[in-house]
Amino acid sequence: MNNSALRNRTHPFGKSEYADMMKEIYLKNTKIQYDLQYKKVKNINLRIKPDGSIHVSANKRVPQKVIDEFLITKADFILKALEKYKSMSYEPKKQYFTEDEVKDIILALCKKVYPYFEKQGVKYPQIKFRKMVSRWGSCHCEKGILTFNTNLMYTPIECIEYVVLHEFTHFLQPNHSGKFYEELSKTCPRRKECQNKLKGINIR
Repeated sequence: MNNSALRNRTHPFGKSEYADMMKEIYLKNTKIQYDLQYKKVKNINLRIKPDGSIHVSANKRVPQKVIDEFLITKADFILKALEKYKSMSYEPKKQYFTEDEVKDIILALCKKVYPYFEKQGVKYPQIKFRKMVSRWGSCHCEKGILTFNTNLMYTPIECIEYVVLHEFTHFLQPNHSGKFYEELSKTCPRRKECQNKLKGINIR
């Protein structure tokens, strides 16, 4: 198979403005999987996390062929980074709850925080659960759907509450502007502390 051979597969991400997709490409005879997300960006962006996951973002107008060529030019960098992170040791994930327990906790927290948002005209959303690898939750404002990552079972309760508040706040501020974080801080004063905790948790 040549370098540009790609294959789509179903990806368990919550839906957003543009869907995330898992892609595959061969770089120097090594099969690489990466998460492709279409965003309103000017350039193709590449990010490799310490857990070995590869994330690419591009404008939806950029052809797949151009994305392939970009990754091929970055082959040495990507393979070197993956080899580096592979040699690093990671502590096993600490599981705080079972999957069923975390679903019950999230549903309870949604009901707990909802009165604040109800006063601001937000209708109670449909709650969904999925396993995700690069986000803790998602909000589909137009359809009134909140989707939460069941991997939140690997996070402490205060982080779960932060994610619930974060996603509910998107009904008031759909993006991550300064106004969004200003609004979020009203209901979650410890948001920065929780954000830092979540960044340190590997969910691969």
